[in-house]
Amino acid sequence: MTPAVSFRSNQGQEALKSIVKKLIPQWSNGLRNFQAESIPLILDNQDLFAITATGDGKSALFAVPILVHTEISRNPELYPTFSVNIRKKPVGIVITPTKGLANNIVHELQEQFGISAFAYTHENISQMIRQKRNIVTEISECKFQIVCVDPEHLREREWITITDSETYRSNVIYGCTEEAHVIEEWGLDFRPLFRLIGSFFRGRLPSSISRFAITATMLPGAPFDSVCTALGFHGPKFHLIRRSNECPNVQIDVKTLLSSLSGKEFPQLLPYLNQQRKTIIHVRTIKLGYHVFIYLFKHAPNTYNRHFRVRLYSALAPDGYNQRTIELLKNDERCQIVIATKAFSLGIHAETLVDSICIGTPDTQCEIDQCGGRVGRIRTLNARRIIFATTAELKKAKKFIEDNPDISTIKATSAPMDPAKALFLAESSCRQARINKIYTNPPSETSYLDCIDAKRRLPCDLCRVRYDLLELDSVQFPPSVGEDVLPLFVIPPSPSRAKRSKKCSDELKKKEIPIVQTALVEFEKQVWLQERISLPHRNIPRSFYFPSEIVDMLISSLLKINTLQDLDKKLDSIDWMFKNSQLVNLFVFISTLSENIKTARPPDKKSKQALENCSSRDELEPTEPIVPRPRPRPKPNPTNSGNNQLNNQSEFSRKRPALEGITNEPRAKRKPAMTLAEAEEVYRSSLHETFEDYENLEENVRILRWLLSAGVSVMNVWLAYVRMAE
Repeated sequence: MTPAVSFRSNQGQEALKSIVKKLIPQWSNGLRNFQAESIPLILDNQDLFAITATGDGKSALFAVPILVHTEISRNPELYPTFSVNIRKKPVGIVITPTKGLANNIVHELQEQFGISAFAYTHENISQMIRQKRNIVTEISECKFQIVCVDPEHLREREWITITDSETYRSNVIYGCTEEAHVIEEWGLDFRPLFRLIGSFFRGRLPSSISRFAITATMLPGAPFDSVCTALGFHGPKFHLIRRSNECPNVQIDVKTLLSSLSGKEFPQLLPYLNQQRKTIIHVRTIKLGYHVFIYLFKHAPNTYNRHFRVRLYSALAPDGYNQRTIELLKNDERCQIVIATKAFSLGIHAETLVDSICIGTPDTQCEIDQCGGRVGRIRTLNARRIIFATTAELKKAKKFIEDNPDISTIKATSAPMDPAKALFLAESSCRQARINKIYTNPPSETSYLDCIDAKRRLPCDLCRVRYDLLELDSVQFPPSVGEDVLPLFVIPPSPSRAKRSKKCSDELKKKEIPIVQTALVEFEKQVWLQERISLPHRNIPRSFYFPSEIVDMLISSLLKINTLQDLDKKLDSIDWMFKNSQLVNLFVFISTLSENIKTARPPDKKSKQALENCSSRDELEPTEPIVPRPRPRPKPNPTNSGNNQLNNQSEFSRKRPALEGITNEPRAKRKPAMTLAEAEEVYRSSLHETFEDYENLEENVRILRWLLSAGVSVMNVWLAYVRMAE
């Protein structure tokens, strides 16, 4: 009888190569060195901690073992007898930190390997319930070969039922922890159940299976020991494979962020984005991501659908939207930019991404490198990592290094700043060499050298400055698509450092902008109420009735628009579907608004001085002689001495003699104001002389009625109509 062999033996490795060649024909070169070293350990039920760079194919570690068991169980006569039990329905469990990563793994397993997989998330479970399917029963009966689940779901009663199932226990072949470095980062406070993954594997799964963890960013020393303790990695069954996580096709740049993280302007992004390269922008908060999105949306040309070019990706977005974003990145040339939070930085794969931009720095160096690991997965394409750090962050890192010369003895959990991050930001020689020292990337003989001495393909920013190398972005980093697909962003003019001149009279003041915005909101409501009753317009979004681009244009040019032709020209570059029907209405509205603003402004110094000069000239050079008239004295009233005394005093001792005398007689009632109907009739007769077309007259009378009812003064309305007629 032929003795049983292990998968680590020569026969086992040959069998593994033949199975991969048969079942995964797209891998023409077979397994990579890292995969060929790791997968036999998993198949032999060993414990493994695999650390290597992003893009090295770590995902194959939980896909290939399933294929190997399935193939050998179907064709046992083609392969030698192995020392481990071959399962007919092999299944595996993968612990993932985010639902985005879980969905991405499931999609790749189905597309690349034809493996049935399920992401155990709230949305997917709800969908199964709506389909009247029992997900617990299907997992227990091994209908899904791989299940991706987060630690929080493992404590639920359903997983006790699953792991108690004899069918499931007899077919499970491994338990995998994806992105294992978060056990140390998140398990201490943010998500403490990550610390219990090892307890679940040891307590709820058979002891004979393989348990392995994979990541690209695992700091050596105390963090590594802590993760190994949590997962129960020790003894002769445990194996460590630590390879370099350096990506040779990725350039690292650290820039100073000139704008505020709490602001809404990010002009430093536009030169990079105008190179038409697929880009991931990492932000710390959803609020910051929203501000970046609005800024890019505002400066993107409006000649196409900008929602395809710029996308948001976060844990709050629906799974379907996030999955659609990844599909657009991979398959649609119009999708260039994804603004993402941590949900994207943990293991999401999109091979078309070539630029990674961080606005502000994450809390730890591991997170910084995870963000950069989203690009450069295709080793033949040059990629970039651009990290915009604030001045405060750079100063804090430098001070931290100066205050702690022996930084290796500092615990990251108690330090005010992550020591590894401080070393990276304060580095003055070579960024990549510093990263290699942080992670002890082998081989140290070359990895600790600077970019020039190590002959790296793309030197970092510090090495380019020290060696005075030319910037060849257009040659080294070609665009992903042409300008016809991705037109350039509109770069705003840089603010001048010279002393700011006073605002022109045809520009809105700061306190006037909210007034204009409020008024335009009312006009938008009127457009919506008028146009929505038309059948073709009933189902369009309300934002289409009066686009925000028109509001922005009017805020900057309101006082510069004097004629209907001026407004028409301003609107040429804006796609407004109601321009033909609402142009005149808008002009009447903004003309009135402009006149009100100018009237409410106090006169400037020159106008005030001219008025005073005019008054003084009239007083000094009268055209007719001024003869003062004597003011008659009032006769005393004997019946009321008190009133008489008061009247005498008020008449001769008042400082304002122009005021009429004080009497007990009631004031006359004021003449009632003209009613709306009277005003309408007066101006209807006047408008007959201005507008020859009767229909135009009726339309303008209707607008007049609306303006008067809204509280606009009659004179201002009339001035607006006269200006329009001219």
